[in-house]
Amino acid sequence: MPTRSVGDDGQGRGDAPQREFPYGIDDPGWAARHGFGIPVEHGSREQGVSASRTQQRLSEALFGTGRRELSTRTATGLVVQANSDGCLAEAQRVLYGDLGRWFRTEVTVNNLAGAAHRRVTQDPVYRAALARWSHCVAPVQQADSPWELRSAWQRRARGLAPREATALQQRFAVAEARCVRRTDLARSGARLEKRHAAELRAEYADVLAEHRQLRDHGLRYAVRHGL
Repeated sequence: MPTRSVGDDGQGRGDAPQREFPYGIDDPGWAARHGFGIPVEHGSREQGVSASRTQQRLSEALFGTGRRELSTRTATGLVVQANSDGCLAEAQRVLYGDLGRWFRTEVTVNNLAGAAHRRVTQDPVYRAALARWSHCVAPVQQADSPWELRSAWQRRARGLAPREATALQQRFAVAEARCVRRTDLARSGARLEKRHAAELRAEYADVLAEHRQLRDHGLRYAVRHGL
């Protein structure tokens, strides 16, 4: 899965600035400042429970409740299901005319990038680069992938003071980034992703065309009704 770091400021204060590293961090300077971009400190349990309850009510209003009537399978084989009684489903039914077709094509199209990423991680060229990366990072921490390196940090950070946990995260992240650079892991992944994404667009050309047709229908409806 891609490495994501999300935050509001770009100066190293608070959360990390927005960056995406789909095939491992490739910026040692960023890693030295932000580690993996994973916050070490969290809010209180009471705050979390309250936020969870509010989120649940909002989710039920937006996405509906009860049995999930809509279902489709993505290019990765994942089955995605949804309700047809929420506010979102009603709006889509009005805009696109056929909720079932819109759900199927929207889910499929939105998951093509994930399917391309998955194909990259299974590609022999990428696997060879990943093996080189694993050998490179081993003196700091044994890990078969950047995502295993994060898991190793989380295990070792348990019980550490926030400052110590942050320092360990930065040390691991810098090791990851230096080895990504040395083994060309990220650039190999990006090159392969272009190829696999093009193959998927060809495989799902009919679905992409159907999705564009439904989207155009929705745009015309919105214009006619001043939405």
